[in-house]
Amino acid sequence: MAVAATAEAQQPQVPVTVPTAAGDVTIIADQLEQAAPDLFIATGNVELTKGAARLMADRIELNRATGDAVAQGRVIFYDGEDQLTGQRIEYNVKTGAGVVYQAEAHGAPYYRIMGERMERLGESVYHVKKGVFTTCDGDPPDWAFHFGSATADLNEFLYGTGASFWVRNIPLIPFVPFFAAAIRRERQTGFLFPKFGQSSRRGFYAELPFFWAIDDSQDLTFSPLVYSNLGEGFNLEYRYLLPESQRGRVGGFFMQETAKHDASRFVGTTRQDWKLGPRTWLKVDATGVSEDRVLQDYGDALAQRSAQRVESNVFVTRSWDTWNLVGDLFAYQDLTTRRPVELNRLPDIRLVGTPQPLHDVPGVLWQFDGSAVRFVRVIGSDGDRVDLHPRVSRPIPLDVLTLTPFVGGRLTGYDRTVTGYHSAVGVAGLVEDTNDDTRLRRLVEVGADLETKVSRVFDTGGVWNIDAMLHTIEPRVNYTWTAGKDKDRLPQWTAAVDNIQDSSQLEYSLTNRIRGRTVALANAEPVRWEMFRLTLGHAYDVRKDQWADAFGTLIVAPTPYARFRSDLSYSPAAHNFPAVSAGFSTPIRRGQVDLGVTYSDPSHNTFLQGGFFVSPWAWLTTRGSINWELRTSTFAESRLAMELHWQCWALAIELINRARRDDEIRFTLNLLGVAGPITTSVGLGAIESGGQR
Repeated sequence: MAVAATAEAQQPQVPVTVPTAAGDVTIIADQLEQAAPDLFIATGNVELTKGAARLMADRIELNRATGDAVAQGRVIFYDGEDQLTGQRIEYNVKTGAGVVYQAEAHGAPYYRIMGERMERLGESVYHVKKGVFTTCDGDPPDWAFHFGSATADLNEFLYGTGASFWVRNIPLIPFVPFFAAAIRRERQTGFLFPKFGQSSRRGFYAELPFFWAIDDSQDLTFSPLVYSNLGEGFNLEYRYLLPESQRGRVGGFFMQETAKHDASRFVGTTRQDWKLGPRTWLKVDATGVSEDRVLQDYGDALAQRSAQRVESNVFVTRSWDTWNLVGDLFAYQDLTTRRPVELNRLPDIRLVGTPQPLHDVPGVLWQFDGSAVRFVRVIGSDGDRVDLHPRVSRPIPLDVLTLTPFVGGRLTGYDRTVTGYHSAVGVAGLVEDTNDDTRLRRLVEVGADLETKVSRVFDTGGVWNIDAMLHTIEPRVNYTWTAGKDKDRLPQWTAAVDNIQDSSQLEYSLTNRIRGRTVALANAEPVRWEMFRLTLGHAYDVRKDQWADAFGTLIVAPTPYARFRSDLSYSPAAHNFPAVSAGFSTPIRRGQVDLGVTYSDPSHNTFLQGGFFVSPWAWLTTRGSINWELRTSTFAESRLAMELHWQCWALAIELINRARRDDEIRFTLNLLGVAGPITTSVGLGAIESGGQR
């Protein structure tokens, strides 16, 4: 109801509606009096509401003729979702205009804007005089931008002039002519912080990223960059996410080396993942480079810089309960040779059927593996190949053993016949000469699998937080007799298919495995993991009286988070170890340590890799990595970084030492909620390149 025309003080118990020239205004207060026909004075826990605007104070004077309201004492103004506080607020409920003195605005989720005077220009839009912008708590804040004047849209952005950047009470950057920041409740289009740095090989570099929020499901980042010793270029990354599990990205790096030979160098990547229908997927993972050394010259991580090839795959998969059909377009670029020797598969179509009952024949299973491939390359033989490989088996239980005899056949057709060989400049090995005569290879295979699994559970009673352990012993023996016709003069495109010789091979392996289960905590599932595994395997060809390489794998994991693994192979013919690797990973107090070593023969390369991260305090994390060739005492790459992180900012400093004298000192400064990191990581190292090997 309307307030009665009286000058006596009132203490309303319910909200009071006051009619004004701008419409009804609702007031709640300890006391409300009508001091004049158009003047109302509310005191004590006053709350005035008009539409989405809400004004709270110790005292509010309202002129209902003009719509002017003056609030004083513990003043709070809610402009939609935004909150402003000040010593005094002048607000017009009719026009929405107003001024907040000694103001501080809080915008979700963590933005703070302070100013001597904030003048309301529209809904959530203010002109700020002598202000401060930060996302930090505390006074003074850990960091802040001070500015002379600015326009703030509390739902979008803040931009102003006469700015400076302060760290607590220190003006670290005393003058910035223009300042802008995105007040991001959602993704915002605009420039991100520029990136600067120095490299011993590439010189001074700078990058200016621009982010375009195209819509809710796609965005693009375009980043012009320059290296003082090399030239100019850009990074580009486009991302999208569509309904029905369809997503993808396209990335690119381009450099015009105007400071060298004016060469154009680039890397392009794309990843697509589309669900076309029930059990049907389209996946793309492709990478292309302008020439062999671009990754080595512009890459960041060691794996990227030392890649020997880049691959591109486009494949469609369709699955059924017992069948799987895959169509693949596979191409790659060999980065170790300048001659075009790559053997691409365009396309590679494969149909695989898992073991399944053979019609109504009891206990008999059949399976199938077939492929059709078109091999394409410039130097060397290419052509078409069709391979059909069915097999029939019959598992026979023998107490604790299972004997599975099988018989199969293989037909492999080629549209080429090898007629000879020749050498080519820059190509390792001989190059096949072929004609258009077709070849059909026929193979028969007969054999059997004999395997078992013996298990026992041990109750440990919670020792070392282990509730129980499962020990299994898994021996396996396989014998396969293979014979066939027309195995000569075949193109050697893939050795596993094209180089199958008559054999009588016995393979055997033994696996010892222990799995653990932790004690289950309240309202939590126990953790299960593989505590121990030892696998030994070997093969012997009875017909050729020839031993194959022996292999072994050892895994020891006393806890779910600490793990040691070693793999090795031994060649009886060469009396050496072709490959040996060992790796160890374990948590430490507030951190993690990883260490690994690999050895290969006959090159005798021994590579040591290690890494760690430790966070001794909540505000500090240190991390490092090492890649060291022990035989030559060469550090391929080592990195050491320190990261400091607080409520509203984080700083990382990284030292990188590389073998090719391309050392760097990097920093990355993250200011919470402001555009993006201030970092010196630019160029190809800043984008993800898929398909590298």
